[in-house]
Amino acid sequence: MPARTERLDMRLTPEQKDLLERAAQVAGLPLTGFALSHLVERAQEILDRSQRTLLSRRDAKRFLDILSADPEPVPALRAALRRRKSRRG
Repeated sequence: MPARTERLDMRLTPEQKDLLERAAQVAGLPLTGFALSHLVERAQEILDRSQRTLLSRRDAKRFLDILSADPEPVPALRAALRRRKSRRG
């Protein structure tokens, strides 16, 4: 595990600190360990969710239909393929 060299300071209301302390006690963790583990976990969830796109059933079906369809090459692509073939002989 990498050395912990960075600090994060926060200002809390007395109510917030009391809530965190009680939750940490129930979890059997020191306050800093409890807070750190939950902050890291939540940060990872947020970053993971930002990397995903959720689609409705209708949109998901449309997306899969597009992926599985046999595309028709556009004329420019066909012309480029003919030019390539003619150069190769």
